[in-house]
Amino acid sequence: MTFEGLTEEAIKEQFESAEQAQPVQYAAIDLGSNSFHLAIAEYDGHSFRVIGRHKEKVQLANGLDDNDVLSQEAIERGLNCLKLFQERIKNIPAKYTKVVATYTLREAKNAKAFVEPAEMILNNPIEILPGKEEARLIYDGVSHYHPDIETALVVDIGGGSTEIILGDKFEPINLDSLSIGCVTYQRYFPNGNINENNFKQAILTAAAEISRIEKRYLSTSWKHCLGSSGSIEAVYKVLVELGFDEGFIRPEHLQLIKEKLIEMGHIDQISFSSLSLSRQNTFAVGLAILISLFQELKIDKMYVANGSLREGILIELAEELKGNDNRHHTALSLMSRFNVDQEYAIQVKNAAQHIFDQVADIWEINNPIYKNYLDWACLLHEIGLSISFSKLRLHSAYIVQYGDMPGFSQQTKESLAAIIANQRKKLYPEQFDNKYDPACALLAITQVLRIAILLNIKRDHVDISDLKFEANSRNQLMIRIPQQWAYKHQLLLAELGKEQAYLEYHQIQLEWIVE
Repeated sequence: MTFEGLTEEAIKEQFESAEQAQPVQYAAIDLGSNSFHLAIAEYDGHSFRVIGRHKEKVQLANGLDDNDVLSQEAIERGLNCLKLFQERIKNIPAKYTKVVATYTLREAKNAKAFVEPAEMILNNPIEILPGKEEARLIYDGVSHYHPDIETALVVDIGGGSTEIILGDKFEPINLDSLSIGCVTYQRYFPNGNINENNFKQAILTAAAEISRIEKRYLSTSWKHCLGSSGSIEAVYKVLVELGFDEGFIRPEHLQLIKEKLIEMGHIDQISFSSLSLSRQNTFAVGLAILISLFQELKIDKMYVANGSLREGILIELAEELKGNDNRHHTALSLMSRFNVDQEYAIQVKNAAQHIFDQVADIWEINNPIYKNYLDWACLLHEIGLSISFSKLRLHSAYIVQYGDMPGFSQQTKESLAAIIANQRKKLYPEQFDNKYDPACALLAITQVLRIAILLNIKRDHVDISDLKFEANSRNQLMIRIPQQWAYKHQLLLAELGKEQAYLEYHQIQLEWIVE
């Protein structure tokens, strides 16, 4: 067996295409619970080259009270940081910028109070990542910077959550996000005191959380362990300062640092020169969490990863701009997983496309985002059949809202679930309130979906190309139906009558003329 490697032709082709490509700047912003990060990279069509990084310690998680309400002070800290970031990215087009938020804004009941002004400052939407989606993007970033790794365990300790991922090369196998963070766990070191008992409480509490998922990671033998967070990088820098420049972290290294911290006795007395002031007050907590991870997951050796969430965001953004939207792959995967009738789903999608093309401008939904919602709703509205036909729409909406959907932000899942929950029969417009997307747009998309499903109720390839759909303001719709078509489809006309009654209850007019 011979291995040719890169051929001369392949090398020439790579260089020629690189010379032709104009490098484009991309920006990734990570609104973490401890720090806000900005990464700027150039992409030449083949690879990224990071050309700038900026980090501000905001400690957003410190602003969450016992009721998960974010304080105004924390909101202001975050917004002030984003004003600085905006200065740096103002010349980068919005389509080349991606902003994501993690644990704190997932948990905050008043997240909108931060998100809305933040989006105005950045002139860009903010995606609040579900925990497993955050884990997936972290693994994307790490695996693309370590392409030669085989089965690997990846760990990221954040300010509010810790992500644990098992993957093989570029594909994640297990993804978990635990509510363990170096900001939220500061309560185990009250008043900044560092002693054996405080360490013990923090380690035991973290270990209890990790123990719930440890079987998934102990049952598979992984060959490498990589740590991708600032907390883990800080631990390694301290090790180097102490003379352990071996390229990895071992359990005995962690115990040594722990003993030295206990000797120092207080956060303010931490005197490692390699530790920045901004990292000092979370260092002991991060160490305690890392000790728990080593103990519970039986980690013998951990290397510091080059990639992280920011790099994962950049990779995802480049794929989206190439037209490879991971969310489309997710929708198709869910269809397969839940045995959705593919032929029928495509029938509904085609019908919805025909209606959408005629009403989108008047209803102000002629936007790729809304067209995506409609496509996904058509493909996924029957995934709940795997549970039961009874309350199908509720089962389908539940799977979308709470299932693992790589590529989908929390806001997108909530909006899509609301559309699917209203696919047939009684309409609940209040479910569109308090979503990231405008309620009027979600209602309009839902109306298109409802009519498309209704016209395919017989599941027999009904041709609706001769039907004309005339939209008016306030979600009113007139359908012009050829007489011959109406004669052949009396059942569908009866169904339109039922739909008319459901909509009339909410003062939404649906009319049709047979001509």
